[in-house]
Amino acid sequence: MFKIFDAHCDVLSKLWQQPELDFYREDERLQVSYPEMVKGNVDIQVMACYVPSHVPYGRRFQAVLEMLDLFHERVASGKIRAILSRADLDACVLKEEKGAILFVEGAHALEESLVQLRTWHRLGLRGMTLTWNHSNVVASGCHEPHPGGLTLFGRKVVEEMNRLGMIIDVSHVAEPGFWDTLELSKAPVIASHSNVRRLCDHPRNLTDDQIKALIANGGVMGLTFVDFFVTAEKRTVWIDDLLRHLDHVCALGGVDHVGFGSDFDGITETFGDLTRAGDYHNLVEALLKRYKEADVKKFVRENWLRVFRNVLQ
Repeated sequence: MFKIFDAHCDVLSKLWQQPELDFYREDERLQVSYPEMVKGNVDIQVMACYVPSHVPYGRRFQAVLEMLDLFHERVASGKIRAILSRADLDACVLKEEKGAILFVEGAHALEESLVQLRTWHRLGLRGMTLTWNHSNVVASGCHEPHPGGLTLFGRKVVEEMNRLGMIIDVSHVAEPGFWDTLELSKAPVIASHSNVRRLCDHPRNLTDDQIKALIANGGVMGLTFVDFFVTAEKRTVWIDDLLRHLDHVCALGGVDHVGFGSDFDGITETFGDLTRAGDYHNLVEALLKRYKEADVKKFVRENWLRVFRNVLQ
């Protein structure tokens, strides 16, 4: 079975909100856990620190610190390597260890401070989704009715993330901010968990022009397992529905620029045949029926490895 690189999950936020949960025990409430990673052969998992919108300004930075501490105390216990650098990533791959890369989902938790961004970086954070669905001090989110692009502070954040070797993630970002980010960033940019808008007209999905731009940028788009980003039809969603999105990205020239970012533990409704990290084998089997083995390896792992190796220092 192929080893998997999953570019987005919210397990740290869930562990933070429900401290009785144990990452190292099987629990139906956790879609990503160590036992599920073993079952699904997920060896590299991006874990996002998502601060819910009800957390007030002035408390959000502290919430991320608590999630980072939770990771180091309760997740990175020897079975999961904290990937902090390109060298760590290469060592994780060479030694066939399981590793995690820490992100923040949404710069609303940044609270307009580059000092806080650098502090997160020193504590192990290696990427950030610039917005969640709504506007913040960096840019407009995809659900804003009259979105703008990067703010002046947002431009400083992109430049500082480039300097620090942090991954810039444009999932959730409104289109004007997407274009500003790709124009400004000197490093490849990712969309960790977004699907194709032409196939499912949702503001969280990317247009064909955005997908082509991400390809030209050298970035990677992570198809996500959120059912209503796959189809607007009110029915059970299956892996074959998701693969229509993969087919479309590949038809746009994206064979080397597409992967998967599940959004596990941020999902309430799941696919009929892909409900947790342990089900990744179902996805791999479906991919092998439609694609060459060399391309499947790109989709599930190698495309992500390339862009992360390119950006991490």
